[in-house]
Amino acid sequence: MGSSQSFKFIKWLAACILILAIANIATIKVTVETHLWLSGSAFLLAVIGITSNDKKLLHLLVLITGAFISIRYIWWRYSETLPWESTLDLPFAIALLVTECYGITIYFLGMFVNVRQRSRDITPINVNQAIPTIDVFIPTYNESIRVVAPTVSAAMQLQYPGKVNVWVLDDGGTPEKLNNEDPQQARIAQQRTHKLKDLCQKLGANYITRPANVHAKAGNINHALEHSNGELILILDADHVPTKDFLINTVGMFQQQPKLGFIQTPHFFATPGPIEKNLGIEDKVPSENEMFYNRILSGMDFWNASFFCGSAAIIRREALLDVGGISTRTITEDADTALEIHAKGWDSAYLNRAMIAGLSPDTFGAYVTQRSRWAQGMLQIFLLNNPLLKHGLSFPQKICYLNSTLFWFFPLFRVMYLIAPLCYLVFDLQIFVGNANDFLVFAIPHLAISMVISQHLFGKTRNALFSEFYETVLSLYLFFPALSVLINPKKPSFTVTPKGETTSHVHFSPLTPVIVGLFVVIAAAEAWGLYRIYNYPIEQGQLAVVLVFNTLNMLLCAASLGATLEKVQRRSEPRSHCNISTFVTTENQTIKAKIEDASLHGARLSINSMKGTFKPDQVFDLKCYITKHDASNNCKPKLKPHSVAMKVLHCQVKGTGQMVSCEILETNTQTLEIFTNMVFSHSERWQQRRQFETKQSKGIITALLGFFQLAISSFTTSAKTAYTLKKRSKEAIKDSAAQDISQ
Repeated sequence: MGSSQSFKFIKWLAACILILAIANIATIKVTVETHLWLSGSAFLLAVIGITSNDKKLLHLLVLITGAFISIRYIWWRYSETLPWESTLDLPFAIALLVTECYGITIYFLGMFVNVRQRSRDITPINVNQAIPTIDVFIPTYNESIRVVAPTVSAAMQLQYPGKVNVWVLDDGGTPEKLNNEDPQQARIAQQRTHKLKDLCQKLGANYITRPANVHAKAGNINHALEHSNGELILILDADHVPTKDFLINTVGMFQQQPKLGFIQTPHFFATPGPIEKNLGIEDKVPSENEMFYNRILSGMDFWNASFFCGSAAIIRREALLDVGGISTRTITEDADTALEIHAKGWDSAYLNRAMIAGLSPDTFGAYVTQRSRWAQGMLQIFLLNNPLLKHGLSFPQKICYLNSTLFWFFPLFRVMYLIAPLCYLVFDLQIFVGNANDFLVFAIPHLAISMVISQHLFGKTRNALFSEFYETVLSLYLFFPALSVLINPKKPSFTVTPKGETTSHVHFSPLTPVIVGLFVVIAAAEAWGLYRIYNYPIEQGQLAVVLVFNTLNMLLCAASLGATLEKVQRRSEPRSHCNISTFVTTENQTIKAKIEDASLHGARLSINSMKGTFKPDQVFDLKCYITKHDASNNCKPKLKPHSVAMKVLHCQVKGTGQMVSCEILETNTQTLEIFTNMVFSHSERWQQRRQFETKQSKGIITALLGFFQLAISSFTTSAKTAYTLKKRSKEAIKDSAAQDISQ
């Protein structure tokens, strides 16, 4: 055994001894005063740790202390609060305890994964070394051309000093799809295929399809592997538009690290998620995905365990072929493939720089569809390719993958948290033996310290109670899909998440009745509990404890109601702030203007001076200068002028200038390239947006108060909207009846 291996063995042995010591000490019975002293000291240490992020030893001590208090809590729950004498109550009490054990396990695994973060710098491409050839794979199935087009256009404009081949992998153009038994579906597939082929031909991309849609996205990529030969493969979802510097910022790492199997980069979304959009908080809280992409993956990268997320990643072909291509065992083929690559001894890297812009699911239903696939796929990995049993993974890699797969059991356990208070309030089941004093002594310190440590680890990317909120709103809809995987792990099939949807009016999602039903039950139980606590003083201790959690569940459901209230969304594509100087020519005059923001089919201009105001439907010429890069000149930028005919939609006079909203008069390949470049080419914009979202994080107290306010406003808005929609429906029925009578 070498010296480095001996050191690793000693280090892990010491860690195991420390864990056993902590667990042993935590189970020692002490006086209430001693426990309160330990809890108070731990809380103070955790608070100090929040303000001292750069002190690694203090950071580690905070995590160890938090684990110690949590073990003490769960041991107390097991030894002091179970109704051992009641055969009727005990199963329900044990179910709640198991649920809490699951939560603490995820909490511990999360602390391990995030004990340290790795922040990587960009490794420049060494032009004096061999330049790897690149294949860009863009798998697509039923996405509209409006969604796919900017991704293909941007891929064709990637900066790179070597050879790049862009491949559009069209699973919507297979003979199986084109010859569908339903004539209408076959006609839609044929029209889409014709348009996509034409787009690829005009842009210079390669179009490829296959005989049948076998193994969904994984099978699509594996088929393309057989018809391409690039040393590195950049995989992009159909709606993930890359910035120009994607390859420049990533390929250099492959040159320096021969055993690097893949590099993952963040999934940045140019449109807000449906929950944030429906609640109107998209600019008030960090995005849901930022906790994973801005924190957890960096922690996993420290352990060489960041995994492939399906898109915005470059994979070494040799590593992919070493594991037999993209995994087809589960419907989360990305994470399963990464697990296999790691098990073969390949390294991974996570570069925390957003260099793609994707589309979030537009509706709550689409959001649930996406998360359902993720949940089922990760549970499949846990059951069919369990990381703890996987030969070739290091111990930290096993823990990281275990954390990622075990997390998706949350729908099953979160539902238990929702119904546990109801078991006591409605059915009088003794799920917890104790009183308010016991709760204050043991549970409150555990909850407070856990919240402080969560703030310490994730405070910049997730506000307090928002993790519980996201899990609550999803658990009701993922419970049965998750349960079905446990019953039959091989049953789930891949489902494409709808993108680019629009909504023309405010309405409740078809999924809303589930939350409404649960909210009504919880609210009724709350009222019954308050009645009992007033009329039966002997029960006040236990009732007070149970009502605390029931009230929290009611607030979580109230916030969830607003998440299902679909707002109007008429735009099917993102709009990006540009701040680009340009020139406007109309009626023999040319004047300087500025493009404030733009989408792929339009723009908003600010013009400080102009003779006369623009009129709707007026046509003018827009001349802008777009940066072009020459691969033969070390990618040095050159400005190239472009002219685009635009039509005015409306104009607003502001002070001495005008704000003109306009659309492209004729969309063609040139305008697609120009506006793709204008909207999506600069990764700095996405980085600035992520920094802005990080600044939306709040302290614990402020975040808690903000969430309570959100829950109340969500409930009132939902109630008012429901009343308004019902009133309109009655009026519409009355008007229809009146018309029938008049006729």
